[in-house]
Amino acid sequence: MTTPALPEACLEWCADRSYEYDVMGDLVEVDLDWWNSRLDEARIPVRLHGRAVNGDPVDTGAGFLRRGDLHSVGRGCDLSTVYHCAAWLVGHRHRERARRFPDARDLSEPVHAMRLDRVRRALGECRRAPALIDLGPQREWSGWPAATGFGPVPLSLFAWAVGSEGTLERPQIVDQQALSELVHLGWVENPSVSGITVRRYMRYCDVLYGWADLARVRPELIEMWLVHAWRRRRASPSPFMQEFRDAL
Repeated sequence: MTTPALPEACLEWCADRSYEYDVMGDLVEVDLDWWNSRLDEARIPVRLHGRAVNGDPVDTGAGFLRRGDLHSVGRGCDLSTVYHCAAWLVGHRHRERARRFPDARDLSEPVHAMRLDRVRRALGECRRAPALIDLGPQREWSGWPAATGFGPVPLSLFAWAVGSEGTLERPQIVDQQALSELVHLGWVENPSVSGITVRRYMRYCDVLYGWADLARVRPELIEMWLVHAWRRRRASPSPFMQEFRDAL
């Protein structure tokens, strides 16, 4: 499949950014009370943490969470890490997100059980390269691990968070805006993130890796530019729409 040419605008934008500051330092404000109250109500053994303005750790009120902290803030607990990833996405003003609580409980399990075995197995699957063909019960039809409450977007960020910076092809966030911009640039794929299969996700990551090699930057910056370009284009009035209005 043909990969779209690397836009000059992407090269220029990435040249002015740094991985440490713009990616790892990408900061969001999280409503810790909103998240922790719902975790308590659902009896999910996770508590979200962030940093206060002065840098002190907090688990109440408003807390700040850096993308670079997602790999460690869960303190070795995959379930905690994926909830911090979900909170980071919900709190990010430039990310497509819905303000809803992802309930990880499998309600088909007995009431007295923790009801978290399914999501824990799924998160374990995200720690390895996803199989392209796997018809087992632990997978959705799309090939993604069946993680109750979590779809491809938070799972892709979780896979990034638990990955290693030294990994040659570290999983990348799949964002609806980035997908839409890539399709706008000529990528012949289904632009819906809700229907993205693991096979299509890996092809999407391949584009990011390829462009990153050409631009000599990290693929995270390429993904951020795609989101930036989509938002900027959507915010700009279309000249065709203006011509249409003038003709009325």
